[in-house]
Amino acid sequence: MNSHHSIVIGGTKGLGRGLVQLWSEGEGTICVIGRRLPSADTCVPGERIHYFSADITQTESIFASLDDLVKKFGPVARLVFSQRYRGTGDTLDGELKVGVKATQQIIEHLTETDQFARTSAIVVVSSVCGQFIAAEQPLGYHVTKAALDQLVRFYAVQLAPKGIRVNGVAPNLILKEEGLEFYRQNPDLQRHYEAVIPLGTMGSPRDVANAIDFLCSERARYITGQTLIVDGGLTVLLQHSLGVRPSFRTI
Repeated sequence: MNSHHSIVIGGTKGLGRGLVQLWSEGEGTICVIGRRLPSADTCVPGERIHYFSADITQTESIFASLDDLVKKFGPVARLVFSQRYRGTGDTLDGELKVGVKATQQIIEHLTETDQFARTSAIVVVSSVCGQFIAAEQPLGYHVTKAALDQLVRFYAVQLAPKGIRVNGVAPNLILKEEGLEFYRQNPDLQRHYEAVIPLGTMGSPRDVANAIDFLCSERARYITGQTLIVDGGLTVLLQHSLGVRPSFRTI
């Protein structure tokens, strides 16, 4: 479809940017909304890609921006949420506002104003931290990711009669562009991760983007309310097995 309109919330860095890169190779208009506009050297090139800066917690301004985008580019066929709270202070409050509340408000605004395409897909990027604990992440991060998984299930049921499918992806260890230099300086850490991940390698933003693209596609027309874990099989291992993983033998 040459006319389909995609919106990526939080698409200027990391996983969101990886998705924009993937979709830039296809068709249709891609609108990327971030807290700040990306620098010229990090923008994904393409005439079909449009960047906008907005505070998604400010309902009146974000609703007006979304209305303008729909008016200009047509109903939303694919909507992806990949935003992350980057502020200071109360991280629980901040994560819930940016991650959960803003997602809820945007979905409900677009639904109530009938701005989705006749058949459309929503994908929410959460994390395996919705089910497990990462000691380096704060409480707010974990609570928000768990809430997003439930939000996916709730809206999958609520919006199904409108032809809107809602799914999620939950990544784990992903080697993002922003972290490349860190792992170059800490090669032993990367080797350790690759040793314990069953598929033997850390994931890339393109791996997550491919999962999102599938969930948004006609190939997933009968899938809704699911959160797909994208982690190379790491979370299916028992904790004590992680310690002996490097000595496993393949069959």
